[in-house]
Amino acid sequence: MPAPDSRLDPRQLRVRAVRREALGAAIRAARREAGLTQAEVAEKASMARSTIIEVEKGQKSLSSDALWNLAVALRTPLSAIIAAAEAHPGLAGTLESDEP
Repeated sequence: MPAPDSRLDPRQLRVRAVRREALGAAIRAARREAGLTQAEVAEKASMARSTIIEVEKGQKSLSSDALWNLAVALRTPLSAIIAAAEAHPGLAGTLESDEP
């Protein structure tokens, strides 16, 4: 379970938002490429349609198990979804550590 927003500083909140947006966009693109509706993906991945909607909008994160189920439902490797998310503009700046 992710940390509640109240426990994150402003930078951490921005990073979380960018990462969720990137992953959501990658999932939406994979769903469209597969020719599936949100409802079809939700059923195949044993999720609620509202969860798919929130993930695609970058409003919700998923567990690793849910990500794997989603990749199977989309008929695409999870690595392809992650690679598409990593290619999202602005994401590179979230992959750098604040520590020296």
